[in-house]
Amino acid sequence: MKILFAFIPPLLAASDAMTDLDWGTVSATALLGWYLWYTTKVIMPRHQSQIAKMQDNFGVQFSSQRDHYEVLIDNMQRKHERRDEKIVAALDKISDQLSNDRST
Repeated sequence: MKILFAFIPPLLAASDAMTDLDWGTVSATALLGWYLWYTTKVIMPRHQSQIAKMQDNFGVQFSSQRDHYEVLIDNMQRKHERRDEKIVAALDKISDQLSNDRST
């Protein structure tokens, strides 16, 4: 209804020149006006809601992926720490043996 009221003033202003009016131009202008209204009032809100849903889903997926990688990194860190502890223990053992061999 608002779109109809938007076109009434230009039509009334042009009513005295209705006989000279190019109806092809008027219909093309009306079609473009409707397309503008439909795009801004119908298509864009739908598109924005779809984008918002996609962003929410991506956020959940990224969070899940981040948590998964954090678990993997923690596991690798623990594995490396255990390996490092074994290396240090072996080096201590070698050092003790070398100290004992020198003292005898």
